Amino acid sequence: MAVKKVLFGVPTEGHTPSTALQSLLAMHFHHGVLAGQGKYEFYTTTSGRIFTPLAREKLMDSAREIGADYLFMIDDDMLAPPDLFDRLVRHDVDVVSPLAFTRNPPYSPVLYRTREGWDPINRREYHISEWIRSYPKDKLLECDAVGFGSVLIKMSSVAKMSKPYFMSACGTGEDILFCINAKKQCGCRIFMDTSTKLGHISHTVIVDETFSDKVNDPAEMEKLFGDYERHRVLDVILPPKPVLDKDGTEVLAGL
Repeated sequence: MAVKKVLFGVPTEGHTPSTALQSLLAMHFHHGVLAGQGKYEFYTTTSGRIFTPLAREKLMDSAREIGADYLFMIDDDMLAPPDLFDRLVRHDVDVVSPLAFTRNPPYSPVLYRTREGWDPINRREYHISEWIRSYPKDKLLECDAVGFGSVLIKMSSVAKMSKPYFMSACGTGEDILFCINAKKQCGCRIFMDTSTKLGHISHTVIVDETFSDKVNDPAEMEKLFGDYERHRVLDVILPPKPVLDKDGTEVLAGL
């Protein structure tokens, strides 16, 4: 089985909260365990104290330079489960993010539908993003764009994507813009796993799904916005149980 290369990149603002640092260290330790199993090879790097889109641009460049199979990014103000990579890679899709929320009220999920058009006055394309406020819980759902509080990008899916990947003078967020261009240039499909949840370090609170539900009553959101119908909704796929031989050793698939 070929070892997959993963660039684990952290765009930083230069003042990583201690709680986020503990989360990152736990993730880093777990990546070492995965590497010891011979399935993945992790390269960890940071890019920070610069404009966030530029930080992401540099991480994408680094992923291409080392021939990475995946670019796995997480911001330094997020709290994540140590096995976040496992939870995202199991879906085997082009681009996938875990469930995260804005740090400020009304604590919206960073999950979007987009509309595109042509501005005849300025003679250029425009993109409008709209929040998806009523979303399927604990599912894998396809959408137009996701926020990149954390994201796993399959590099082979964006191999034909042209630079810049994130840098732009338009008003669209760099993560939404990446999703739009990845779909347009490479035919990528964008997903969010709402069963895998992040905490967003905010001012005196940690914004996760439980906290958001207290502010945004899910039943009320469903009344206002209806069921999610933009793309397909799939049950989250659990990883298969390992096959063991008589000595209790895991039998690798394909061997």
